[in-house]
Amino acid sequence: MKLLENWPAILIEKPKPAIVISDIHFGFEEELRDRGIKVPSQTWKITEYLMKMIEKWNPRKIIILGDLKHKIPYSSPIEWEEMPKAIEKIRETGVDIMLVPGNHDGGIKKILGNLIRYAPSHGLLFECEKKFFMYHGHRWPDTSILRCDVVFMGHLHPMINFRTEVGSIIKKPVWLLMEGDKKNIVRLFREKYGLKVKGSGRINLIVLPAFNPLLSGISINNLKPNDRLWPLIRTGSFTLSKAEVILLTGQNLGRLEQIEKITEDNI
Repeated sequence: MKLLENWPAILIEKPKPAIVISDIHFGFEEELRDRGIKVPSQTWKITEYLMKMIEKWNPRKIIILGDLKHKIPYSSPIEWEEMPKAIEKIRETGVDIMLVPGNHDGGIKKILGNLIRYAPSHGLLFECEKKFFMYHGHRWPDTSILRCDVVFMGHLHPMINFRTEVGSIIKKPVWLLMEGDKKNIVRLFREKYGLKVKGSGRINLIVLPAFNPLLSGISINNLKPNDRLWPLIRTGSFTLSKAEVILLTGQNLGRLEQIEKITEDNI
């Protein structure tokens, strides 16, 4: 398993190569138009980006961790007309596509039908190089998370704020890597759902940057306490301030608590 340098994607190499991505948000530009920002359809630009990734890494499977589409509760013309054609073009490469539905994927089966495979929205366990649990991150996970070594999650579109030399602020997408303990997840399964589950030991969490470069996201070095309410953080098993922050270029910026301090001093 490796984070792909300059790609918002994870490569799983064994037993067969698979790529994990998240948050494509086909049709996001429709929301920008509603705000008065005229942006042409990005469907084919995103599709070309996907095709280049497939050509470079030759995966047999692509796993999308939610939010393949954007508009909710309804769907936009881009999602109805262009997204199925884009998916068909990707499938022509021979790659198998699986979606773990996210909070923006309501009604997607009506649009795509059998063009892709659908996993449960509460996630699923893949046993390959390691035991990987895949899910979007907006809801409580399946109990099989307790058997995994590593969780892959999307949903947050994590970014970091930088101040430029002229004083403006720019945002760059980042990876978040955290290590936690399963015991608090076990406790909540028991207390909240009355489930008789077992689990112990360490667990790693990797939060993926969004695949769509147009998207904004959560500025992790400018979060307020009430922004940190996604389910796995609420368990107390992971400490966001201890997360390692890595740019798409592969540069490790250190732990978030160090970056927050530097940002507070400099901005």
